[in-house]
Amino acid sequence: LIGALQKIKTNDHIGGPMESTIIKSWARTANLRRWLHRPDCPQAIKQVQVIFNKCFVPVNAPRFTEDFVQAKGLHRAYVQSNGVNFSGVETHIGNATIIYRSAASEIPIPGQIQFIENAPTRSALRLHVRAYRQLPTNIYDPFLQYPYLQSATYLSRLSDTEEIISLDNVVSHAARFDYSHGRSVFVNLSRQ
Repeated sequence: LIGALQKIKTNDHIGGPMESTIIKSWARTANLRRWLHRPDCPQAIKQVQVIFNKCFVPVNAPRFTEDFVQAKGLHRAYVQSNGVNFSGVETHIGNATIIYRSAASEIPIPGQIQFIENAPTRSALRLHVRAYRQLPTNIYDPFLQYPYLQSATYLSRLSDTEEIISLDNVVSHAARFDYSHGRSVFVNLSRQ
């Protein structure tokens, strides 16, 4: 509860009517949940417990995030893979910057997810990606001398062509930092 309250934007006002309403509704929900689990709870009220549990999901309830949920429409806002969220650039630019394997190359390159095409199954999902342009050979890449950093410099501009890849082609998220003269350094954020 405290973590949830801390995330609410209150403009530094403490103890107002909004906080009071949140605490009262949370206390009422907790009391009702406790009453439903008591052995002397009437049978008629216990039948409503199924609806109650769907409306008020407990914080410690098991989550089935790896289950594929078919979204409606042509595009998805995000997709989750191995506990990591990937999204299109209009949804969240940080989750749209990735390292991926292009169909034309086995070398992982940085790119930006433009949007995620919806599909009936996870394996059929298609990510529309634009790669960052390669650094010309006459421009120095200062990060080449640090191979364990897993970083490389590319131009800050995206290519004009859009590739369509599957979720399996994504290697990881990438951190991007624009550092000088239209150049960006990309760091592989793989958990492996």
